[in-house]
Amino acid sequence: MTHSTPLSPLKTGLIGCGDFSAFLGRYIQEVADITAVCDIRPDAANAVADTLGGGPTVYTDFRKMFTEADLEAVFITAANFVHAEIAIAAAESGLHVFCEKAMARTVEECWAMVHACEKAQVKLMVGHKRRLRPSWSRMIELTADDQLGKPLSATVTQYADMRPYNYPGTWWSDAAFSGGSYAVLGVHVIDWFAAMFGPAQRVSAINGPTIDEDYRYPTIHHATIQFSSGGIASINTSFHYPIHKFREAQGPMVQCEHGGLKLVPQMEHLDLYYQRLNELEPQHERFMIADDFDPAYRREVGDFVQWVRGEIADPCLTWREGLRCVETMQAFYQSADQQGAWVDLPLTPVAAN
Repeated sequence: MTHSTPLSPLKTGLIGCGDFSAFLGRYIQEVADITAVCDIRPDAANAVADTLGGGPTVYTDFRKMFTEADLEAVFITAANFVHAEIAIAAAESGLHVFCEKAMARTVEECWAMVHACEKAQVKLMVGHKRRLRPSWSRMIELTADDQLGKPLSATVTQYADMRPYNYPGTWWSDAAFSGGSYAVLGVHVIDWFAAMFGPAQRVSAINGPTIDEDYRYPTIHHATIQFSSGGIASINTSFHYPIHKFREAQGPMVQCEHGGLKLVPQMEHLDLYYQRLNELEPQHERFMIADDFDPAYRREVGDFVQWVRGEIADPCLTWREGLRCVETMQAFYQSADQQGAWVDLPLTPVAAN
């Protein structure tokens, strides 16, 4: 009997050592090695290295890390405005790329990332974990024809109190660096709409009055999406709503062919209600927050590692979801600049160079 030799752990680097990096790092370490970390702030990079353990080499220059470290892939958790630069450099160094959402600031940056990775023949995945969370994926499951049927319309009013995040004065509050309001509040929901309804066909959006001049983009914004399936969805955003914390503010209501559903997020749990038109009472499922994140992060990170290894052909996500999400956000901003005029999608053809 022959025995295959187990593959050694994938050697990865982690770039961007903010609050999220160590959190994602623990999921990476379940399926791969983190051999190097990088941040322009030495203290931040050292802190993440200490938290993760295992003695990863610390860098403050990602290009130097690509040259010196023994890597096969990189995870990018840096600021949005450097996603494209880092991903392109990684591809040119022959490294596979996992990039956190939002993929980049613009569609043009997204395509530059895609073409660099395709030229280098490396994998590119963008992390959009919400569609993978049990509570949110359950809503998609319920649109099976023997359940609630095809989704026809949805709305999310994500009015939230964003003051605890202290965004003013940081790169998050400037559209030139963050990618705008929906890159801060809304990117999760926009991607989930795509998972629920399929490709977007056109959008219309409008800005609301200004409340806080410290943000360099409108923070009250309403938008509508029409999908190729014929379905419609709306997303209504405010950063200044004191009644809801961020985690409480993004529950969808969905009308389906045979009934409807709604998700009511709370700080510690999420309540899902759904009912067919021929039923007298709604059904209810509760998802605990403590159990709702791990499966999603493990799925996307695990799929990325297996995809790079050639162990699976079709991962749960690629770059396509990330690009289409950025495209929808950019179309919202274009429409709002035109006082709500409809903007057709895609903004650029799939084969754009």
